[in-house]
Amino acid sequence: MVIRVRDAIKNAGINHSEVARQIGLDASKLSKSLAGTRNFRVEEISRIAELTEVSTDWLTTGRTAGPPRRGHAAQSPENVHSGSAAVEPSPDGRDMPTIPGHSDSAEPPAADPAQEWMSKGTRNRVTIIAAAWELYADLGIDKVRTEDVARAAGLTTSAVNYHFRTKDQLLQAALRYSLDIIAKTRHLNDSVDAITVLRHFARIHAGVDQKIRRVWSIWLQCWARAATDTVARDNLTAVYGEWLDMIAVIIDSGQKAGLIRTGDTTVMVKSLAIFIDGLGVARSTGQVPITDEEALTMLENYLRAHVLADRQPEPTS
Repeated sequence: MVIRVRDAIKNAGINHSEVARQIGLDASKLSKSLAGTRNFRVEEISRIAELTEVSTDWLTTGRTAGPPRRGHAAQSPENVHSGSAAVEPSPDGRDMPTIPGHSDSAEPPAADPAQEWMSKGTRNRVTIIAAAWELYADLGIDKVRTEDVARAAGLTTSAVNYHFRTKDQLLQAALRYSLDIIAKTRHLNDSVDAITVLRHFARIHAGVDQKIRRVWSIWLQCWARAATDTVARDNLTAVYGEWLDMIAVIIDSGQKAGLIRTGDTTVMVKSLAIFIDGLGVARSTGQVPITDEEALTMLENYLRAHVLADRQPEPTS
């Protein structure tokens, strides 16, 4: 169920802090529930279903027999205009032709199976974010135009402008998309012990996975922009805060299980994040030649010196 909840939130394009605010739940409790260390309450699931426009039945059981979606009143045509993100399409997508520039003949990238119960508008939004993310990572944020994103997404420029009024909005969505990839790739939400999760960091940062290279490209560019741009800094701070929360949940779980040493959890989380960031920057830019084996050793040494409780077994290859 946790995976379906995460998928619903991700596909709705809503950040975790906003979800927590909307359902009246403390952000740390939401993070724990999404990490599987706290059970969702019935009323929380109901509110998340309503917020993300999926059925509670699908969230709780994962049934594939077409769960009913909550409907919205049809939007009046005068409320829909180019460059506006104020109007959301109806869940069944029947009013989507009113979206300026939308082209049914376009062929966007193949849909993720998790998009099965998304509205047409939400699917387009997710497709736009994924396309922008790849372009930003491979070509550079400043070199990518709205029409480039539209072409890669199989939509029109007006359709992109409908969902994202500014480039900053799309960039923040792309940055959060990186966070989702990090969470999925690093198994942060799997039901495994904290040490296994933390050691998985090493396998990721010692590798050459194309997705992770793109993640680092996005992060590095956003860090550079944040140095002189207040909006970019605010966007980065919001998304990075979610990343720190995810690590904090794992550290807290490991401390309770006696697998991670006691102490100031906040300092431990920040220190680990900074170490990982530094290694990622060095490897991504090539400023320091580091082999996969060296990176793996560095991370294991750091975990043993600063994070893991004494007498923990060596990692298995």
